[in-house]
Amino acid sequence: MSTFSERFRGVIDVTKPPYNVDNTGKIDCTKTLKRIVDDILAENIKGMKETTDKLLTMPDPNARISFEICKNDGVLDVIFPESLPLGKIIYFPSGTYLVSDTISYSHENLSNILMGLPGYELSRQIYFKGESRDEVTIKLMDNCPGFEYGANKPVVSFMRAESSNVAMTNTFEDITIDIGKGNSGAAGIVFFANNTGSIKNVRIVSSDLEYRGYAGLEINQEIISGCYVKNLEIVGFQYGIRVIPARHYVTFEHISLKHQKKAGIFVNNTMVMVRDIRSTNSVPAIKIDGNLAHVIVTDGELLGGNSLDSGIVYSLGSCYVRNVRSEGYKSAVAFREFSRADGDRAIEFSNDDTYTLFDEKAKMLDLSVEDIPDIQWNNNESEWAFSDEFGAVGDGVCDDTTAIQKLMNSGKKYIFFQPGEYMINGKITIPSSVERVNFMYCSLVSGEALKTEVKSVFCVVGESEVPLVIEDIFAWEKFYGNFHFIEHASRRTLILSDLHIQTAAFYFNSQEGGKVFIENCACTVGGDSYREICPFEFVGQEVYARNMNPERADCEILNDHGTLWLMGFKTEGYGTTVKTVNGGITEVLGGVASMGENKELPVIVNENSDVSAILTTNGYWPEHIFLYVVKEVRGEETRFIGYKELPNRLLNCPKLPMYSGRGNSKCETIM
Repeated sequence: MSTFSERFRGVIDVTKPPYNVDNTGKIDCTKTLKRIVDDILAENIKGMKETTDKLLTMPDPNARISFEICKNDGVLDVIFPESLPLGKIIYFPSGTYLVSDTISYSHENLSNILMGLPGYELSRQIYFKGESRDEVTIKLMDNCPGFEYGANKPVVSFMRAESSNVAMTNTFEDITIDIGKGNSGAAGIVFFANNTGSIKNVRIVSSDLEYRGYAGLEINQEIISGCYVKNLEIVGFQYGIRVIPARHYVTFEHISLKHQKKAGIFVNNTMVMVRDIRSTNSVPAIKIDGNLAHVIVTDGELLGGNSLDSGIVYSLGSCYVRNVRSEGYKSAVAFREFSRADGDRAIEFSNDDTYTLFDEKAKMLDLSVEDIPDIQWNNNESEWAFSDEFGAVGDGVCDDTTAIQKLMNSGKKYIFFQPGEYMINGKITIPSSVERVNFMYCSLVSGEALKTEVKSVFCVVGESEVPLVIEDIFAWEKFYGNFHFIEHASRRTLILSDLHIQTAAFYFNSQEGGKVFIENCACTVGGDSYREICPFEFVGQEVYARNMNPERADCEILNDHGTLWLMGFKTEGYGTTVKTVNGGITEVLGGVASMGENKELPVIVNENSDVSAILTTNGYWPEHIFLYVVKEVRGEETRFIGYKELPNRLLNCPKLPMYSGRGNSKCETIM
């Protein structure tokens, strides 16, 4: 989208009042940009205090406000505010924005710490968006004090504390960062997010003649999860990308790296997935150097190498490489200085053992992958419709169901929501006339019918050759019940992007034969009473998913006689991550199954289907163990891979370097 209209109440145009940021590149705008971030995050502090005060005044020792905010025998359990701050997008029109310090928040009390318990940083709902990557530049002053060699200081930072698990939905999109000249200790972005978070269409460059700079993108704090990076170009720096923490994972797709001094990507202890990398470097494109590292690389060209180095070098951890070509290097993959892959190509390489229960040899399915269609916003405002124009209030109290249905039936192609909490108390259909629904990071509230009667909230109906895009929501803890957020009741192609549903199931289809693209989507089913609801249920669908985070269900993702390609996931609780049945085809390329609890629910279930998977598990206490990592049913026989049979990664938490099982007798094309 080229520009935001003033009709968008959830957008802060930084160049307009009250901030009036200069975009000529001539005036330092650091203080004002910091103030914008502070103003947005201040609402989190206010919300935490209001929620805590409310619970303190409740005489009931087991009082409950929402799904997770409660008293437990009089002890407050408040890790979230009752209501979310209204989502605000920090929007940069075309221009150059000169800065002299890190753009971040300055709050010293941005934590949910309570009654002496350890707290997590509430650095969430930070949305940076530029008019376009090539027209918006945040530019660090040349020879800027504080960015000297060894400073390792970012231009933009999403985290100042040591860790968090509540920093949801952070985004950075359509912007170039230039660290200028003479700033050898500068980094472009320090990024952090939990469950959902993304960097998309971003360029990070060093305009220094010698390409000096520390790192383009750095991810260095615990507990990173749900971080999806797409269409990222980095030019210069010692490291293009540095990924450090042990928990949990980062997913990269369509990455371009050039002119790095030490490595294109450096991975210490994280699980990292990289698809479609193009590196032009004499140093290694990827360097892996941590006991807990677990790295998957598919589809890449590593060019410009020197004959003394290899394209991908690992000294510790797990490394899986497929369909990667190098040029100029002594080999595509090496263990330290020793070549491990044949010549300049890695057709399929794993440095760990592989596992299969019925077949002679384990081999990943290597499914064909479709990129998510890039459907640009239409700037014709006559085709736009906004929630407030049809009577939706968004105060969390008034029933907005009828107004939102009128909005969907308006005949407009582009549907937008204004900031607020929208009470919904029935099913809302999205007809074929709608091409895009952007919630603009609003929240939703369940009416009584949603909690007990309604099985889906938004139902996609009608056929169309034009894909439907549904994007940008952060629905909070008052949105829960016995329902799914989306019902797919047609064969229309569906694109689901940047959607976070905190306490409800996400998707099911009532019509087979559709195609679904998913990127950066999360949900948590609403407590033990809803545990049997499957958050993502695909029946006869073709699904391409990046960065999914379903939690706390007995089965998190079901593939019933469809095709599922999944790169990057986190699940939480003892449930099965992916269950594939009735001749389904599933390939899992990386992710973390977290916090198993000695239950007999395996991470992967393969019932007479074709499944291949690479993943790891994670725990925080000794009881966080998945007894079985794989269960495969072949005809009348059932076999298991237990956690003791696999290499250990962390505590008693194993990793699955590679598993495959081909039990679908009807499928021959992928054998």
